[in-house]
Amino acid sequence: MRVRLRHEWLQKHPSPRSAGGDFHWFPGEVDADLRALLAEGARAGGQALWRLDARRVAWAVSFAEIAPADRRRYVGLAVTVAEPVGAAATAAELLAAVPVLPAAPWRDQPAAAEVEIAPPAAHAAAPSPAPVDPSSAAQALWQGGALIAADPTAPSVPAALATLESWLPAAVRARPRAGTVLAAKTPDAPPPAPLHHYLGLAWALPPAIAARDADYGRRAWQLALGAAARAGATAEALFDELAALARAWDTAADLDAYLARTGTVRADERAACDRRAPAPLAAATDAGWLWSRVVHYWGRGLLAGDGLDERLAALLARRVVADHLFHLDAPEQAALPERYLRRLRWESLLPEARAAQLAARVEAHLEAFGG
Repeated sequence: MRVRLRHEWLQKHPSPRSAGGDFHWFPGEVDADLRALLAEGARAGGQALWRLDARRVAWAVSFAEIAPADRRRYVGLAVTVAEPVGAAATAAELLAAVPVLPAAPWRDQPAAAEVEIAPPAAHAAAPSPAPVDPSSAAQALWQGGALIAADPTAPSVPAALATLESWLPAAVRARPRAGTVLAAKTPDAPPPAPLHHYLGLAWALPPAIAARDADYGRRAWQLALGAAARAGATAEALFDELAALARAWDTAADLDAYLARTGTVRADERAACDRRAPAPLAAATDAGWLWSRVVHYWGRGLLAGDGLDERLAALLARRVVADHLFHLDAPEQAALPERYLRRLRWESLLPEARAAQLAARVEAHLEAFGG
């Protein structure tokens, strides 16, 4: 595809448009609204500003210079605007086409060009090492705002973000977004939400995982998005649910309450089970033991109810999705993603047919998620 590139400089250095030392844009052909928005964001040298929308991508690097006319220091901008020629383009494609200008005033560079580019591959992994902080980049591309890079003006930053942009759901990519690229976090910057944290890690895989399975990040992220789509929920809501599930697995009491609150095990099913079973469900002393007991009692017919196997499978599938994400935080634990599937086979002490029945239902959920 072809992309039109237009360049603008905000400076006090002389140019063909002004030689008197005044602040001015050269060549001044990009629309005034965009120029004003970019100029408003220029706070200090050594930063970058970006804007993405359905029609174009704007990338600006700021510089601090001393004006020749009055010998006073000022902050200027060197801007690239990328727009498709003919056919529509995605923000990822336009970002990939952005050539970052030197962080300096105009010095005889051409102000426009057309280039032919190859679109970035969907779900491409981050460059190694990534030129941006993965979680802050994920958060900024998702909702706008600041992201962190070792060198905000580096030519590699837009191309790296282009690969990350392709990981975002279509509804997010369709939104206009804008932000800055800084060299360090501001003191009041909020920590990335779990959604952005895990998206960043999936994109920029920990080396220990990448060495075993370079495609792991894409699969883990697809499982999460697939689970959200299957539930008719937003990705944000799905990650909130997975966080609640993880917290519930901290203690037997928390998991017991979670099973009741979510309707995974209904009160009447539990009461009937406690009358029949050798020990009540609540006698389990930790969450892992309680889960194994629930599955064991189901498999032995002590815990029963219409659709109970489907409810247990749905919860276990979400637990597997969560563990695929948690593995990104613990790359040395290679067995972590399928630990509860192993517990189903070995620790729940089920008859083989019942274990296979529940495992098949879990696999059906995971396949529906895209795993």
